[in-house]
Amino acid sequence: MDDWTHEQLAAAVEAYRWMQARTAEGLKLNKAQLYRDLALKHGRTPKAWEYRMQNISHVLHQLNHHWIKGLRPARNVGPEVTGALLKLLNIAAPTTAPPATAVRLEQQRQLADDFGYFLPDDVEDQRNRVISSVVQRQGQRDFRLSLLYAYGSKCAMTGCCVVDVLEAAHIHRYFGKETNLVSNGLLLRADVHTLFDLNLISVDTQTMRICIAPSLEGTCYEELLGKPLAKPSVKVYAADRRQLEKHRSQCNW
Repeated sequence: MDDWTHEQLAAAVEAYRWMQARTAEGLKLNKAQLYRDLALKHGRTPKAWEYRMQNISHVLHQLNHHWIKGLRPARNVGPEVTGALLKLLNIAAPTTAPPATAVRLEQQRQLADDFGYFLPDDVEDQRNRVISSVVQRQGQRDFRLSLLYAYGSKCAMTGCCVVDVLEAAHIHRYFGKETNLVSNGLLLRADVHTLFDLNLISVDTQTMRICIAPSLEGTCYEELLGKPLAKPSVKVYAADRRQLEKHRSQCNW
């Protein structure tokens, strides 16, 4: 089902949003007729359209967004289609930050996505610098959204579900967009991300369990020792073991 065109995916999202609006207003839906209409206009079978709607429910569910209860989430959706659906749904990562701060975060993300840099220092006030720093640490929007989706908006090591402190961590060093593969990333809580980057926390690829540096023993991070690394919702998103092995080999303990 990964060979759907952009036009077909866009039509699916538009139809899904229309159904959501009807449902919110308490109006009846004839989903079967809608799927037939989509099939006539855009190709595919009505059953394929129904399943695609369930895929959209799955994407929304993974990001803790409202989904249509009559369309039970179906998780069998490839990474390319997932990425396309995320963009078409125009989903902003869920946040508990105050609305004004959330708006600033999103503005900075857009600047970073459009121009590849953040606002220059000579026109930033202190608040903007803080927001820029947060955005830069959390990672590029599409990469982070994909990881939030893959790991159900929970840290892969701690299980923390406070989205504002979850960051898109590269397993292999960031060298541009080609390294922004979900399999080259982990969704990590900010402090754990820092320790991972400092090679103080890693993963034993033989057991896929977390290991920590001796210097962290006796600290609050000792509770992570031996915990299994969380598995993503879709197998293809699983962390690349070769990259994890490289990271582990760089840990001098």
